[in-house]
Formats: sequence, structure tokens, C-alpha cells
Amino acid sequence: MFLQAFALSLPVVMTVSAETCETIQFQQGTNSTTVTGVAPPDSIICYTITTAIGQTVDLAVSGTNMVFSVEGLIDAQQKFQFTAEQKTYRINVGQLMRAVAEEPYTLAVSIK
Repeated sequence: MFLQAFALSLPVVMTVSAETCETIQFQQGTNSTTVTGVAPPDSIICYTITTAIGQTVDLAVSGTNMVFSVEGLIDAQQKFQFTAEQKTYRINVGQLMRAVAEEPYTLAVSIK
């Protein structure tokens, strides 16, 4: 019981890799893109997308031990689809189970 209470009292630290998020941009005339990167073991990589109301957003991450979260919407997913509001969404990509090494990933994004 003491160990459990001790573990719960420890602060959880997760740093963001960059102070600002990278905006995901699409080439003219396209509605999907992929972003590749390397996730450090102790932080996340942050991206943003801006959508119009009613658009369908499809997100998928591939890579060993990789997940993404959309702030205020979902956590720790590998694939997710949602109907967007008119807003800018923040997408955080990182390792599900923290490893000692960096992990490469590919994030696929489609907005229709």
C-alpha cells in the first residue's frame, strides 16, 4: 500500500518536443498527407490541423509503440476518424510505453 501511495505521489513529467506545434499542410489540390518523424522516449511531438465545420478527419499513426492524441477529443489511439468543428486541433504523437530509444513513426492525415 505504501508503494502504491508513493507511486501516485510522484509527478508525471511529459515535455513537448517543441515550444510550438508544427502545422500540417496539404499540397494544393490534395486532401491527405503523411508526416514522418522520430519520437523521443520522454516527450511528444506536436502538430496542428485547421478544419472547417463538418469535415471528416482521418488520422492514423504507424510505427512500433506509437500512438497519438487529439487534445480535448481522444487519447492514445493508432487510428481515429471524427467530424470536425471549425477550429484548430492539436495532435500529439508519442510512444505508448516509454522506451529508452527514439522510435520512428508516420502520421497519415486526411481531411475531406
